[in-house]
Amino acid sequence: MSDIGIVTEWINIEVDGAVMAAFLARPEAPGDYPGVVVGHEIYGLHDSVLAAAERLAAFGVTVLVPDLFYPTEPRAHLDWTPEGRERGLELLRTLDRPGVLADISACLEELKRRNATSVGMVGFSAGGHVAYYAATQLPLNVVAAFYPGWLTNTEIPLSTPEPTIESTAGITGRVLLFFGGLDPLIDAEAREELEKALSDNNIDHELIVYEDAPHGFVYPGRDWYRPEYAEDAWTRLVNLLRA
Repeated sequence: MSDIGIVTEWINIEVDGAVMAAFLARPEAPGDYPGVVVGHEIYGLHDSVLAAAERLAAFGVTVLVPDLFYPTEPRAHLDWTPEGRERGLELLRTLDRPGVLADISACLEELKRRNATSVGMVGFSAGGHVAYYAATQLPLNVVAAFYPGWLTNTEIPLSTPEPTIESTAGITGRVLLFFGGLDPLIDAEAREELEKALSDNNIDHELIVYEDAPHGFVYPGRDWYRPEYAEDAWTRLVNLLRA
């Protein structure tokens, strides 16, 4: 895959009688491409996640970014501020497993309708949790999660009634996880639990830790952006999608 021209648009996807907006980014040239669903952070449909979708599309991928918060606050676009973070956490706590699974399933069907040669998911932070959970329940070829939180505890509805990590055995595709060693939200113990769960269940996986990186290191425009780690992660992600 190499950088190519892309087109973007907003589309509507029906989910159990409701309508969910999704941002679509795809190569401009006709053809069959891998399909990827992207799970956004607690900040919703922020410009950063849309830019990530466009970057993926330029590598030759059809990308959908569903509006996971649509039942409560459609097209939420929250600022990187304490207030935005608090509102994002409130919205995150409105999500449950059946609802998220229905949303991701509908996106996968849309990708297949667009002749995706394979289907996978990429998620960032809270969206990384969604991606990991979706991989335990759905036949994803690949899943990549950047600093996914709450996988080893029951602090949000998505990680109940049992921690999401306990469903690891259901994963059938390849898993790539990225973490920052300085991330206070996902400590070494949690990372070790994930490594053990994936290994014990013979999941094809790689867990990458950038020891000097904080949470959220991959998006430009933030104080915690670390370009050297972000670019390495992007290279690894593209190689995963190439396989």
